[in-house]
Amino acid sequence: MLPYFNFSDKLEIYKEHNFSSLKNVLKNLSEISIHVDVTSDTIKLFPFLKSIPGSPTFNIVGNIEEVTSYGEILSYFDQLPSPKNILCSYKNMIPLQPAFENNFSYKISVRFPIDVQQWNNSRQTLLNQTLPVEYVFDVTSDEDCLQAEQLVEQFQIKKYQLNPVYTGDNTCFFEENVFLNREDILSTSMTIKDFFARQAINICDFGKINTMPTGDAYASLNHPALGNIYTDNIYEIVNKEVEEGKSWFRIRNQAPCNACVYQWLCPPPSNYEITIGRPNLCHVKS
Repeated sequence: MLPYFNFSDKLEIYKEHNFSSLKNVLKNLSEISIHVDVTSDTIKLFPFLKSIPGSPTFNIVGNIEEVTSYGEILSYFDQLPSPKNILCSYKNMIPLQPAFENNFSYKISVRFPIDVQQWNNSRQTLLNQTLPVEYVFDVTSDEDCLQAEQLVEQFQIKKYQLNPVYTGDNTCFFEENVFLNREDILSTSMTIKDFFARQAINICDFGKINTMPTGDAYASLNHPALGNIYTDNIYEIVNKEVEEGKSWFRIRNQAPCNACVYQWLCPPPSNYEITIGRPNLCHVKS
């Protein structure tokens, strides 16, 4: 017998805890990813940033050097106590001024094949700074995984992760390296708190918001926009995800997972399922 709780309506828990209030809804906001490019409007962005309560983690995603007056954005984030990450490719990472060096972290994405010269330039930039760095290797094949391991060993990279990328023709790679079997599921450690949480929320997506250079805001880029940060306030955006969204509460309550004994032991549905077009990525229930 597995522990189970009756959670038929996701909104009941919000009514019970009075989450309809502005303060309680926004308490769930834990991470905001600000996607930037040459079209980003910093003048309109600042009012939105100043309206965000608490200290969520901020991710600045893209080539920030393309943004007009990007130094003002970094100066603003530098004053916040929140964790701050700069997510960019090794091809367009920028050195930060000494004043910012202790307040930001880098997440460097790497796609294969690599440009050796740009790779070496980025490595030199990082050696001249003291920021924490994590590499994210986008892998589409076993060959990519091997190259990533070689780079990790050669350059003594301490913190990294492999990020499988679906291309449409590498299903076999996913079946071998991403899909779960019984042994994978049963060998994963989890707390009873996690077990119950997976019956109510998507523990990977819950509390996260993405904003695009156009101002459109999403809980997941694979689902409809929740609003626009230039016209809607943060409460309206988060509240719409709570009441109508498809990301924060996307759990394994659909077939074939709802008939599987491992239903709540598996990780929550991810963007991979949407991209690949399958309800689950597993060898237990096809």
